This record gives sequence, structure tokens and C-alpha cells, in this order.
Amino acid sequence: MPRKIVDFSARSEIIRDEPFMLQFWESTPKECLAFLRNPRGELSKMGINLPVDCRVETTIENHDWLAEHSDHLAGNNGTIICGTGGGNTAKDYYKVSFYAHSKTTIGKFKKTLLHSPDEQERG
Repeated sequence: MPRKIVDFSARSEIIRDEPFMLQFWESTPKECLAFLRNPRGELSKMGINLPVDCRVETTIENHDWLAEHSDHLAGNNGTIICGTGGGNTAKDYYKVSFYAHSKTTIGKFKKTLLHSPDEQERG
């Protein structure tokens, strides 16, 4: 099952009040393949339960890189696949985007945050 599951509605009062959900998680290639085979089942394992009339849309942002660095989603070589998902509630879809990378890129890039971690929004 994916790990590092973050529900941004739980982290932000602003997002909590919006008419949609927003989540993040990390998966292995095999977990991602399980998701592609049964998206509703895998979302449900994370606690994301969608109504029957809510469709699931999925994008793999760097599909070719992922295939090359994961033995076509069959390997377990440390490739990390970050998933972000959002929608449902007032929308009739839940959109998932996957982005694959290696462990060596964690913490490698400097980010400019729009506000400090203890603030709810940019002033």
C-alpha cells in the first residue's frame, strides 16, 4: 500500500472548506501497477472512497522515464512514484497525476515556498 499519504484538506483550513478533495502519496512501481489495474480499490485502501458515479482519470507525467527506470513497472529498484489526487465532492471525477523519480532527487532541489509552513495562505 502507498505510504506518506497526506490529505491536504486535513492540513489546510482553506482546502478543507473547498468543494473538492486533495491528496498526495508515494508508491512503488508495483503499487502503481496495482492502481492502474484497479484504481477504485487502491484509492479505497488509502481511505479515499469515491461514489459510483465519480469517474477516475489518471495521468502519468513521465511515463517513458518510469517504464525505463522500473523494468516496465515490474521492478523494485527504488523508483518512487508520487501521486496527487483531487476532485470528487462537488465534481464527478477524481483526477490522479503520477510523477516518477529516483530517491536521489529527494531534497535536491531548492523550492521557493509561497508562504511559511506555519501560515494558512500567502499574505
